[in-house]
Amino acid sequence: MDEFKITQEELLRLRESCLQGIRESELYQLRNDAKLRAVYSTQSYEEFKDIVDAAHLRPVTKADKDNAHTKSRLWNSATRE
Repeated sequence: MDEFKITQEELLRLRESCLQGIRESELYQLRNDAKLRAVYSTQSYEEFKDIVDAAHLRPVTKADKDNAHTKSRLWNSATRE
């Protein structure tokens, strides 16, 4: 039975792997939805590409800007990658 024990490190790796899969799936869905919208509303490939590339972004609200916790946040999460 000891040979089947899962270590804490293995659980952490599994957790990170699962979370990464979820993030990738969410990004795929956002980009796919943007493609479906953009295919009917754009005049050029550049416009289409810009819409798809920005699919993961959301508008920054005034409340976000005024909130002390989010005031100094890096808003474009793609810059971290």
